[in-house]
Amino acid sequence: MEKIIILIPVYKKCLDALECYSLDHSLTVLSGRPNIFFIAPETLDRSYYLKRYPSISFLLFKAHFFESIVGYNRLLLSKPFYQQFFGYEFLLILQTDAIVLRDELDIWSSQVFDYVGAPWPDGYELFVNAGRFEGNNGKRVKVHVGNGGLSLRRVRKCLALLEEFDDIVKVFELTGSSEDLFFSVMGALSNDFIMPNEITASRFSLELKPSYYVAVNGGKLPMAGHAWWKYELGFWQRFLNDVPVISGKPPVSE
Repeated sequence: MEKIIILIPVYKKCLDALECYSLDHSLTVLSGRPNIFFIAPETLDRSYYLKRYPSISFLLFKAHFFESIVGYNRLLLSKPFYQQFFGYEFLLILQTDAIVLRDELDIWSSQVFDYVGAPWPDGYELFVNAGRFEGNNGKRVKVHVGNGGLSLRRVRKCLALLEEFDDIVKVFELTGSSEDLFFSVMGALSNDFIMPNEITASRFSLELKPSYYVAVNGGKLPMAGHAWWKYELGFWQRFLNDVPVISGKPPVSE
C-alpha cells in the first residue's frame, strides 16, 4: 500500500493570482512527492492546467459535484470517493486557497490520527438527533478541529466512519451540510475514529486566529495554512515573499 495521495480540487477554467501563488508555493514544497492529482468535473476545460501544471494528472468526477458547495460536500461524503483510494493509507485534500509551508506529511501520517485539519477556535456545536442518537439519545456535540480545506485523512477509517453513521450521512447529504463537520462531529462520537485536540491540530494547519495559535505554540508556524489571505493577512505576509496584489491594492502589512 502506498502512503499518501494528494488531491487538489479545481473547478474553474483558470486560477486567480492568489490561488496560483498558493498552489505554486505548495507544489514547490511538495516537489519530492509522487501521487499528486487534480480532482475536477469531467466537463472542465483543462487546457490551462495542462499547460501550467503538465506533470499533474486529472481524476474526473460527475460535474454536479463541483457545481456548488453542496455538491462538493456530497462528493466528500460519498463512499465511492474513498473506495477508489484504497491503495493509499492517507489522502491529503489541498484546496487552492491553502498553502504548504513545510512538508511534514511523513510525521503526521505516522501519528494515530485518522483526520487532521485546522482548528476552529470558537468551535462548532451540533445537536445530533438521528440513528442511534435519535430522540432521547440525542447528543449535543461541540468540536474544535476539522477544517477540510487542508486536511489529512486516513482512507479506510473515513470510509468506516461513513459506514458507521450511514443514516447521518443521509441527513448531511439532504441538508447539504459541511462534510468536514460530519467527520469532526461524528468522529467525536465514533467507536473508532481518532482526531487531535485543538492545539495539536494547530501545528498541522491554521485558518482562524493564526497569530494566537502560533503564540501558544512558542512562535512555531504550522505545516500549512488555509484561506490565509482572508484572516490576518498581515500575519502571513511576514513569512511569505512576493504575495500578489489583492483587488488592485497592495496587501495590508502589520
